[in-house]
Amino acid sequence: MPAGPAASQLRRFHPHDIPVIADIVRESLHENYDNSLYISLGQQWPDGFLVATDALGRPVAFMLGVMQVDGEGRILMFAVDREHRGRGIGTQLMQAFLERCRARSLRRVTLEVRVSNATAIRFYTDFRFSVIDLLRTYYSDGEDGYQMARDVA
Repeated sequence: MPAGPAASQLRRFHPHDIPVIADIVRESLHENYDNSLYISLGQQWPDGFLVATDALGRPVAFMLGVMQVDGEGRILMFAVDREHRGRGIGTQLMQAFLERCRARSLRRVTLEVRVSNATAIRFYTDFRFSVIDLLRTYYSDGEDGYQMARDVA
């Protein structure tokens, strides 16, 4: 499994994180969501909304996961600020999220990724995710996506 120096602290999402997380989403995921979305999704499963912070406590990455189907977790958003990539922060977030899924006795985790995002697809494959479906024009700009999944155990 991927490893690297984890250079951040993980904690739950706080509403005051929204401006920084929204910037990371625009830059990394090329999406723009209403701020209320982060609040409402974060309330569904607070332990599934993880924020990685730098030494000063500023968010540098996050993972927003939900439980929408019985026994299944879903990663809705996951991004690391460009300046903080390659430091093991994404690995740290994924490992923590999978552990939270195990603690909830979830059986499977799913996510969606742009077909053009080879780096993310490689990362997810390293964590034993497999492509299970092609989602035509899935993203707001019309790009296709892959749905990927893995067993939690």
